[in-house]
Amino acid sequence: MGAIHLSYLHSCMLFPLVTLPYLLQPNIDKDSLEILATECPRISVNPKRSPFGFRGKDIPIEAFPDTALDVLFVQEINPSTWAASGFTLKPVSPILSNSKELSLAEKFRLAFVERDTRLAPKRAKNARQHQRRSDREWMTMSAEAKAIVLASQVSKSLHGRN
Repeated sequence: MGAIHLSYLHSCMLFPLVTLPYLLQPNIDKDSLEILATECPRISVNPKRSPFGFRGKDIPIEAFPDTALDVLFVQEINPSTWAASGFTLKPVSPILSNSKELSLAEKFRLAFVERDTRLAPKRAKNARQHQRRSDREWMTMSAEAKAIVLASQVSKSLHGRN
């Protein structure tokens, strides 16, 4: 999570119309921070609150890690609307540990393997047909192949007369 890819850093050069005034990444490593400082000096990494501002940039309050998001919106909602009547949560059982039911991903994987196994003979038949067609095309288009066929016919006719 801490490392930043160089392709992301060079986006400030590739997209000149898009500006990235600040970057919030709390677990950034020192190498990435140094690369950011040299490659993109206009980007503020993890800006701190300051009474003097941020070099003329407006950073929204929501961007700071100590700001609780959506607090104002949640306070305006009546708590009784959150309560659901007659609804109980079912306990979630651990997948595949005690249960005999397979996870959705495992079901998809097994279906893919089954389909792949079922279609393998058809793929092999199509590959053989493609090979035959390419060999036939080579025989009709290549002068070397025509010469080999004619030479074999001549040798057969010579051996047949003896």
